[in-house]
Amino acid sequence: MTDRDETPDPLDESQQFDDPSPIRDDEEPPREHEPTEAELAVEAEAEPSGDIASDVALTDREAAANDAAESRRRFERRDAVRWSARGLAGLAAAALGVGAVLGATALPEDLRAQAQAPSTHVLPASPMQSRVCAGPVLRVGTADGQDALALAAIEEPSVTVGSLGGDVAQVPLTMRQAELPGAASIVQRGESSTLSAAQSVSVDVDAVRGLAASECAETRLEQWLVGGSTRTGRQTTLTIANGSEVAASVDVTVYGPDGPVETVGSTGVAVGAGQVEVLDLAAIAPGVADAVVHVASTGAPVTAHLQQTITRGLERGGFDVVDPVSALTGAVLPGVVVAEPSGLETQPDYDDTTPVLRLLSPTGGAVRVVFQSGDGSTIESEGSLEAGRVTDFPLDELPVGTLAVRIESDAPVVAGARSVAIAGEGLDFDWVAGGQPRSGASSIAVPAGPGARLHVVSTSDAEQEITIDGEAVRLPAMGVLERAVDGGAVEVVGDDLVIGVGYRSDSAIAGFTASPQGPAAEGVTVLH
Repeated sequence: MTDRDETPDPLDESQQFDDPSPIRDDEEPPREHEPTEAELAVEAEAEPSGDIASDVALTDREAAANDAAESRRRFERRDAVRWSARGLAGLAAAALGVGAVLGATALPEDLRAQAQAPSTHVLPASPMQSRVCAGPVLRVGTADGQDALALAAIEEPSVTVGSLGGDVAQVPLTMRQAELPGAASIVQRGESSTLSAAQSVSVDVDAVRGLAASECAETRLEQWLVGGSTRTGRQTTLTIANGSEVAASVDVTVYGPDGPVETVGSTGVAVGAGQVEVLDLAAIAPGVADAVVHVASTGAPVTAHLQQTITRGLERGGFDVVDPVSALTGAVLPGVVVAEPSGLETQPDYDDTTPVLRLLSPTGGAVRVVFQSGDGSTIESEGSLEAGRVTDFPLDELPVGTLAVRIESDAPVVAGARSVAIAGEGLDFDWVAGGQPRSGASSIAVPAGPGARLHVVSTSDAEQEITIDGEAVRLPAMGVLERAVDGGAVEVVGDDLVIGVGYRSDSAIAGFTASPQGPAAEGVTVLH
């Protein structure tokens, strides 16, 4: 820059420095460099190639010009790279947006990023299973009829447990109405194998006589009880047991031959934790000859049973406990006894001394019934069920003996069968509940009772070898097996088997169907 005596004018921020020539305050054009004779001589001898990297003979001026040009090209390349990078970043953002819309499956597996929330699987201190028994034989009202609301326990049952391992304990429940000992809750900890529990009771007091055996059932939110009656001389009591630690609210619906029955006080029944609620079925649904009861709970699952007593004038007609079942498209009833007709059923008020099959479909539909004897012979029948109507099918014309009854339907159906024992010593009856198949090893509880027999029905299309207390037995496809067993527990190993236990003497009959094994407590997964 040339020195001047005058102070230059201040620069404006808008001025640009694109012109490489010195800034002057006059209009004198920039002076060109005049090469010397030595420089001209060097240029004359050189053969310029225009390549800065190889032509060292270029003049300083040309080299400077080329350096400036190369610098501009590097700047332009950097600028282009910078804008390209920005463009790629924009494309990447757009791609991420598209990926979010299309989902992770739009990316190749090796490029897919998968994120999982941290979690912890919390196991219970020990696996737990539980069953709740029906409890003692109950009498509603006093024997002299002075107090219709009185509740008394007139006979205590004997409870037997079958287990393949674990710590088993009985937890007593109480009846809210009378502060009486109620049902027992059977709890198994420390083992996830099968748990079976059942009770039996023989009663012969006042106006009640008979033998009853029932399964201690798992708690459920919904269950059906097929059996019972509230006609004159038939007392049916519903027990609802809550073995959990929270209260339950229960709705009870009674079905009869004409459909659902209008009831009073059967909704929102409160069942406290560790308590048993007792309802006289005749108080909420009187005059129902053929009953099916639906129990639905909220808040906590419960276990329901029916206790039925029959009296005809001064004659005692038997006692039984009805176990809960589920509404499914199929069921198997093992050990249904068809006795020789006695002629008693022709007398007034003795029409319920005959064997019957009771069916109900909540929605209605076609049904197929197969009666199978121990020798494999079968009798089939087909028909249709009206929605919500209880239907009894007489079985007295079937061959005498013990039958397995298979039910198939295109809609959910519940089933139970009544067997009877008639002798000079007295009358008795038993409701056999429909059951579902189980597989694997099972320890079946066999409580005390006369002539205990094990009933096994296969639902498999293949022949198999099962074991009963370690003894191998060949069971044909869809076969039926019956054998005597001792009290206590019997271990059965096989696939797709419906198992029942029955008792019978001349004047007593009882039994139950073992329900499938439910899942044990397996813990929960907690997300953090």
